[in-house]
Amino acid sequence: MDPDNPTDECPAVFVDPDTGDFYMQGETVTDPEILAWINSDSRIMPGESVVRLPHRMAAIILEAVNGTYERGRRRFPAGQHPRPDEDVRTRLGQADADVR
Repeated sequence: MDPDNPTDECPAVFVDPDTGDFYMQGETVTDPEILAWINSDSRIMPGESVVRLPHRMAAIILEAVNGTYERGRRRFPAGQHPRPDEDVRTRLGQADADVR
């Protein structure tokens, strides 16, 4: 997650631990000029979108690409998410513990 954003409304990069696929969370790009520029090199297909991640996320993206990120690293410790009802990871962790 973006370390320079003190709120929970920040861009982030997620790596699927099973597939290695990347998921990018960021501002959806709607500027027609930017979309036209990107579409001129790489067609934006139906069902696709362009997401903007700020330059300060470069190191975090490289961690994800290189696999040097700390697996399971969280911005907020389990149970301390500012919106606990939305902290899916804590609920999933609890479900795993319940199964054991």
